[in-house]
Amino acid sequence: MSNLSNLRELDVSFNELESIPEGLCLVAGLKKLNVGKNFADLRALPKSIGNLEMLEELDISDDQIRMLPDSFRFLSKLRVFRADETPLEVPPKQVTQLGAQAVVQYMADFVAKRNVKSQQPKKKKGFWSRICPLFWH
Repeated sequence: MSNLSNLRELDVSFNELESIPEGLCLVAGLKKLNVGKNFADLRALPKSIGNLEMLEELDISDDQIRMLPDSFRFLSKLRVFRADETPLEVPPKQVTQLGAQAVVQYMADFVAKRNVKSQQPKKKKGFWSRICPLFWH
């Protein structure tokens, strides 16, 4: 797919797509992508969608996508994001209604918070938590 370097717009709506190939995210000049109205079939965007640095418009309306991929936070030029009738949980619907850049920022914050939580040191168990099980067998 990388030989599609001149592709600027792609509309694959109403095609009952089940997935979008990761290779599409190598089309660096893509500005407008419509994958909407694939209804019950399309459940995820490519994990590397954030590689579409030039993407300005994205329509995922009427799909079954529940969570945007982490790389979505890199879509800094995104100006139009449509997710009508898509059961998004991350980000929540009230964020999508604020506009494309609000969604991009939400995803950046979401990933940052999750990364901080995963880096927190785990508490070491105390003396009694190691000794007590020996007596209760």
